[in-house]
Parts: sequence; C-alpha cells; structure tokens
Amino acid sequence: MALYSPVTKSGPCKYLDGSRKQNHQCRRDSGLSDALRDAKRLALSHCEEQFKYDRWNCSIETRGKRNIFKKVYKETAFVHALTAAGLTYQISRACAEGKMTRCQCANERRPDTATKQFRWGGCSDNVKHGKRVARNFLELHSVDGEGDEATALLRHDSEVGIMTVVSSLGEKCKCHGVSGSCSMQTCWRKLSGFNTTAAALRVKYHQAIRKISYAKASRRAANRERRERLVTIGTGFNARGFPVIGIGESLQDPSFEQLFYLEQSPTFCAVTKGRQCLSPDNCSSLCCGRGYTTRVIKQVEKCRCRFTNGRCCNVVCDYCEKYEDRYFCK
Repeated sequence: MALYSPVTKSGPCKYLDGSRKQNHQCRRDSGLSDALRDAKRLALSHCEEQFKYDRWNCSIETRGKRNIFKKVYKETAFVHALTAAGLTYQISRACAEGKMTRCQCANERRPDTATKQFRWGGCSDNVKHGKRVARNFLELHSVDGEGDEATALLRHDSEVGIMTVVSSLGEKCKCHGVSGSCSMQTCWRKLSGFNTTAAALRVKYHQAIRKISYAKASRRAANRERRERLVTIGTGFNARGFPVIGIGESLQDPSFEQLFYLEQSPTFCAVTKGRQCLSPDNCSSLCCGRGYTTRVIKQVEKCRCRFTNGRCCNVVCDYCEKYEDRYFCK
C-alpha cells in the first residue's frame, strides 16, 4: 500500500497503483477506495505525531535518493505494521457506519448474556471483516516459506499491526431505566481511538528484534542460504526461518506481538536540518551534534476572560502577548 504517495492515482483504487488483484477488489467494493484514502491519512498523521521529536519523523528519506523501503529497517517494519493497522481500523469502522457495500455492523451473539443486566445492540465495529479485507488486499496469506526473507518478515510485521488493532476492541454500553437507574444496558463492541494502536506500535517499534542472515562466498549461494540458514529469534517461525502467518491466529499468539527487521537503521541525521526540537536536551540527539538555534516566538491569546457586568452569559476577554522559546536544528 502506497502510504506515502502524495499523488492521487487513477484506476479503481484511486489512491495507489494497485496490483491486478487489488484493483479487482476496489472495483468489486466501491467503498474500499475511500477506506484506503482514510487509512492512508490516519496512518500518516498518527505516525508523524508519534515521532514528532525523533530523528526519524516518518519521512521515507534516509539520505539522498535512498529511502526506508530499499531495505527492511526497523522503520520499514513499523510503517508496514501501521499501514495494515490503519486499513483494518478504517474498514472495520466503515462497515459499522454503512460506508462499505459488502459488509455491515458486526453481529454480536453471546451465550452468557442471559444472566446479565445488558443486551447486545447498537452497531459493533466489524473487525472480522476488517481483518479479512486487509489481509486479502495486502496479500498476507501465502504458502509457508513462499518468497524471500524480507517479504516474509514484512508480512509478519503487517500481521502485528492488524492484531494490535484487534486488541483495542472493547465494549461500549448505554444505560436504560427510569430516572437514569441503568437497570438495563445496551452494549456493543467498538475499537478504541487509533492513537491507542499507534502508541502501542511505537512501543513495539522500540522493542523490535533484528534478525540476521548469513551469506556465503558467491551471491547465488548467499541468496540460497538466506532462506536456508536464517538465524531466528523468538517464536512463530518454521524450520526454514519464515514467520508462520495463519488465518485464525489468537490474540495471545506471541508470534504477532513482536516486530522484526533485517538491517541496522541509518542515523537519519541528513534529514533533520531545520527540524524543531522539544527542548535543548532533545536537540542534542535530534540535531546529531550540529547544534541548534533559539527563536523567540510571540503569540497573542485571550486572557482575563469575564462576564460582562458580572452577569451571565456574555463573556469578554483581553488579549495578552506571550513569548515562547523554540529550538531548531542547525
């Protein structure tokens, strides 16, 4: 999925250059292309917010014409996870909001509700459909061991994003009863705000594990042994070192709790010039030792607000000047 492409594309999917299979999906479900647009905006805005004061602020650039998609860096793993999460989230919500043509609210049928003072109702987010469409669109289902190690790892990281969204699903209830007694509740299942998922994935980004493959003398032998002699860290991998991606994995499956990557990340120092720091201490890391400049910014804001003549409800305010130091990398 072209998360960072600023250009609107043509074709059924509109917002990315889709494969033949992806274009078929967009053509079949008229609401999918809008979900792609919303997922792109959601993922990018939350990514930038999470890494606002880090060297990497969700830019695809590393240095010159290089970008994070050339290799599987920790940042590449995070982007794939966040993209898959954003798509799952938007499709699940779009189903509940009636924006998708091939799905609707999730049906909740719980056998244990008869003894409790609530009933299932409302309109639950359709996470089951969201997972299925995201996995199919991103082509995460594959034959065990298919493709190279980079492809397998990125599929795994995308699954981590999907399962992180699913783990944020909770119950929301509305009370019914005389005088607000709440003698009965109507409950439905709703995803938490996407900031919850983005924050959780940032934690996984910092805890990501690097997998190392060993190459031999010739390039041909090296490519073969990348698949056959992969050193595997963690669980959820088959005998050849590839992540096992299953359709019905449980939320407790530890193999989808961990992000993996292959290459040591670049410093990103080449793209931090002019960036704003949070504080002088933050500048020492963000600016890569180049130093920073301090600018005094004047802001005008309302102050000393009060009711006119001491009576409700007209309010008048003065305008006060406020000066704030801001720090920018050299």
